[in-house]
Amino acid sequence: MTLTATEPAAVMVALRRIVRHLRLADREIEAASRVSAAQLFVLHTLVDSRSMSLADVAERSLTDHSSVSTVVSRLVERGLVSRRTSASDRRRLDLRITAAGRRVVATAPPMPQPRIIAAIHAMPAARRAEMVSMLESLAAAIGADEVAPRMLFEDEQLARGAQIERPGRGAGTSARASNPAGPPPRNARTRRK
Repeated sequence: MTLTATEPAAVMVALRRIVRHLRLADREIEAASRVSAAQLFVLHTLVDSRSMSLADVAERSLTDHSSVSTVVSRLVERGLVSRRTSASDRRRLDLRITAAGRRVVATAPPMPQPRIIAAIHAMPAARRAEMVSMLESLAAAIGADEVAPRMLFEDEQLARGAQIERPGRGAGTSARASNPAGPPPRNARTRRK
């Protein structure tokens, strides 16, 4: 089979559509619910259960322990999830959705992840296996197999809340660290005369 000029273009168009769809859904969810799509996905994972361990949440949200741990920590900070030591096993932490978390789930727009999962489950087994193989091969060919498989767009959510390092302030020093209020607005800066 010979590669035609339209095949890479068709793949790029499909990838752009998928990434754009996911990004727009994330922005819609964040604007309506003040949580990311990844955070909403974790809340949905917890909504129908009394409590779950972090490992249970990772398994049900189809992600790794460290990725879900970061998301859960942000939800705990916001009061949308509670985290307590299990009464039956002191080594285990029980995660529970709070009333505030349930309100977020009840009023949030639809998430893209369940639709993706349902579409994949609807495919014949051979087609699913072929898709996994092709996506893993593409990821390896472009070097994406070296990138941690975080929850969708959660890295961007973290980056928006992170401090920005400014050149000339020394390594590890941010503008916020040297000035907790942050830099003054442009119109408030004094000019040299």
